[in-house]
Amino acid sequence: MRSALLIAIALCLSASNAGATNIQPTLQGATPRAEKSGEPNDSAPHIYKLGEHLSEAYGRYDLVDDWDRFKLKMPPDGYHWVRYGDNYLLVKATDGLITEIVAPPKPPAPG
Repeated sequence: MRSALLIAIALCLSASNAGATNIQPTLQGATPRAEKSGEPNDSAPHIYKLGEHLSEAYGRYDLVDDWDRFKLKMPPDGYHWVRYGDNYLLVKATDGLITEIVAPPKPPAPG
């Protein structure tokens, strides 16, 4: 199953961003991460929007297999969760289309 997801992610990376609509909302919070070469990414982190396609061109992301641990809903068939910076993105496995963006839970207020 994991190898199928990795293959799907590879397909996502080759998918074009052409025709993607920029639907709100947008979330920030991704921190620059090390590129595959080990060199840090000095540019500002990308702010993904619904309707965009996930791409390694904007930095590294991690596949989230234990989505329930992070209080995320079970992804529908053909989708998976990835973590980019502090946010979780629900991504279509075939083309990397971002269909949901979830910010991490806020810590409780002191008091």
